[in-house]
Amino acid sequence: LSRRKEGRRAKRMSVPLSICLESLKPLKQTPKGLTSIKLLRKILSNVVAKPEEEKYRKLNAAKLMPKLAAENLAPIYIIEHAGFIKKDTKYILPQDADIGKISALVVQVEEVLNLGSSGSGTGAGSAPSQYAGLTQKQIDELEWEKEKKRLEETAERNQRLRDARRAEERRKREEEEAKEAARKKKEEAENKEDGKQTMDQDNALATNTTAASSTGGGDDMEQEEVKDSSATAESSGAASMEVEKKSEKKEATLDVTQFPPKSSLDAKMGKTNGETTVVNEDGKAMAYQWQDGSWNLVGEAVAAKPKRDADLDDEMQQIVKNLKAGKSAAGPGTKKAKKSKKPANFASMTLEEKHAYAVKERQKKERELQKQRERNRREVGRAQAHLSEQSEWQKLKAAAALKRKQEKAARIAKKKLLARMKRERAQKNKEIAEENKRLLAEQAERRRQMMSGGKK
Repeated sequence: LSRRKEGRRAKRMSVPLSICLESLKPLKQTPKGLTSIKLLRKILSNVVAKPEEEKYRKLNAAKLMPKLAAENLAPIYIIEHAGFIKKDTKYILPQDADIGKISALVVQVEEVLNLGSSGSGTGAGSAPSQYAGLTQKQIDELEWEKEKKRLEETAERNQRLRDARRAEERRKREEEEAKEAARKKKEEAENKEDGKQTMDQDNALATNTTAASSTGGGDDMEQEEVKDSSATAESSGAASMEVEKKSEKKEATLDVTQFPPKSSLDAKMGKTNGETTVVNEDGKAMAYQWQDGSWNLVGEAVAAKPKRDADLDDEMQQIVKNLKAGKSAAGPGTKKAKKSKKPANFASMTLEEKHAYAVKERQKKERELQKQRERNRREVGRAQAHLSEQSEWQKLKAAAALKRKQEKAARIAKKKLLARMKRERAQKNKEIAEENKRLLAEQAERRRQMMSGGKK
């Protein structure tokens, strides 16, 4: 029997104090409930005021139970939270009970009583002053507004960090471009200096040849002039080849800053298998190919060696041929030939001028391709910004869904608690009725004994 009682007491103590205090609020609406709250406050206040008095530390359960449990069992649970232990028909407070905890319970019960005149409270225990007089729904709406504002501030802070990171990347890219321009300028200066030195050497050789020819004989002079001229031609050819190699090496370098960063591939999808694109990965131009729904690394992209006039491809040679013949650059046989934008004096141009015009047209096409790349880069940036906004919106939706789930769980838990409290109250009332019946039977038995003794 004692184990069963201990189990019931542990079950009652499993009800949180906050829910017990919340359950006191409906009691203020009825006279019996208000009387039970005041009686609870008086019991706890007497213990706090005079903790040494033994009569305040022992409660008659048979006498106080009907008054405390008039509406629900919350006052009895609070008494058990204060430290009272039920033994037989009495509630006893141990000597080692925490008086400070009981004092805090008195304050909380008094706050529940005081809130009865101003409106419904905002929660169990001491309610925040900014929520006084508000319903639970209004409080939840205010809390959600605060949470939404916090999420918006977080999104704005992340956006500022992204903008700062992009500005830093732009600044580094501009510095690299400036360094590249300075390097190219330095190479051009070195090429000019090499050309100047070559010319000085040629002039010195020519001067030596003239001096030798003036001192030698006729035939010897002619042979030396031929030798000197061949040597001069060879040195000038070697110098021109060296300059040409340097210029080819210089032109063969690839400007990686014109390509988008590797992170742009996350927001870009290929149209067909085999589509290839070039991105800037750690200062290197890397080629990626779209295959089976993902970008696969192909290798490092290398700039094509500039072609000489004689190394033009068939299409370019056809364009030059058409231009030489005074025809359109597209040539005959095209269904929709574009109007030629050649100058009015094209027919009187020399072959070199016409070739220069063809090269200019090719450069124009390359500039258009460069503009298209810039547009693609801007589109990638907008796509990334759109993805970031979508991610923030998804976070807000997830937070709202979590809030609704928590509210639903709280409602279900509250319903279960109320149902359990109802069952326990019915069980308690049954025990009280049995106890009253037993007491009445004892009183009747004593009265009968007294009456029988009087007759004797």
